[in-house]
Amino acid sequence: MPNKEKKEPIVFDLSPMVEAKVNAVMKDYWAERPKFVLPEPPEELFKMLEYLPEEFEDDNEEKYIDALMLAAQTSYENGLYQFAYVQYHMLFMTAVYYAILKVTVFHEEELKKALYYLLKDRYSDFWKETNTKNGKLYFGSFAIINESDVFMLLRVVGLDNNLLGELKKLVEERNRYAHANGQLQLTSDELFMEALNSYNNKVQRVVELLKNDLIAFYKKTISDPDFYDPDIRAYLDPDEQMIQEFIKEYSLSRVELNWLRKIPLSDFDGCTGGTEIKTIHSALKHYYRELTQDEYQPFDDPYVQHKYKNNAAEFVERELEISAYECGKQGGEFPVYECPECGEEQLAYNADTHRYHCFACDHNYTDEEISFCERCGSIMLRNDAVDICPVCLENMSKE
Repeated sequence: MPNKEKKEPIVFDLSPMVEAKVNAVMKDYWAERPKFVLPEPPEELFKMLEYLPEEFEDDNEEKYIDALMLAAQTSYENGLYQFAYVQYHMLFMTAVYYAILKVTVFHEEELKKALYYLLKDRYSDFWKETNTKNGKLYFGSFAIINESDVFMLLRVVGLDNNLLGELKKLVEERNRYAHANGQLQLTSDELFMEALNSYNNKVQRVVELLKNDLIAFYKKTISDPDFYDPDIRAYLDPDEQMIQEFIKEYSLSRVELNWLRKIPLSDFDGCTGGTEIKTIHSALKHYYRELTQDEYQPFDDPYVQHKYKNNAAEFVERELEISAYECGKQGGEFPVYECPECGEEQLAYNADTHRYHCFACDHNYTDEEISFCERCGSIMLRNDAVDICPVCLENMSKE
């Protein structure tokens, strides 16, 4: 039999037709409805972050807070106000737990008594391995206590009946919204903003209860030689010592850092080790300034000026992250020059801010004020007439 040609199957590509039909349907759909635009989250939605730690010993705690914040923001943007409310309540309680955690440091024995009064038969369970991390309490340790009751622990730092009643009311409201009752009760932006402002007001008042204790504890801590003495403290670098041994160790928030950075350096005049204590305290001021300024100017920071006094090269290496070795190896220019004012080789240049600062005489210059000699390349004050340094001008006159 003659070989029959094998016929290829006929394939109908319907995708262009389907795509065209879908596009037509969607065009009609949007023609009848205005396009939905996600609302911009209000600043108040992020206010709670100012009362939560800036540094974390456990990355999981930071991820937990980030997840809650993202959930609240996403819910708000999609008009799911009731769910955003519940998520914001969780952020609020997290801030309260961190506040109570600090109370365990400031008033350890009093808080233990308060815990025993609240928990009674469950007191021993509170300290078990399942409710601690590496044998230490953490913010989540307090979650096993009924939310309405946990506020009672703040009595130790002066919580009054009025604020206690308001805090308990927040929990009652949350219970009304969180239970699976088939009802969406919080459906307007206005009501949500009212609730948001209420939470922000309460957390401010709760954290404020710790202010005097924190300031006293901070002064005592940094006045201890074990903390300030570079020969025996945990970290030689004062910045690292402050971040690791205090800011991270005690879960400090931006609000709390603001209280501490306002303590004047003069408070430590006459103290044993006063110079080193001031250096340590200046490190906290420096940390806060970097944290809160979008356009941080290191040359304007008194701590930076003090830390790198007569050591411009170290400033460039550590703060600007420019290596003298790499510059020499690759033929780049290491931005430390002789100061036109004092003649010391302590003039550092920050290309990001287009500014010069002398770490010897503290003189500052801008790009517009500095030039380089066209003949020898040495740094000089700009001369609108000619960019030739005085030495070269003198040599030229002799030629």
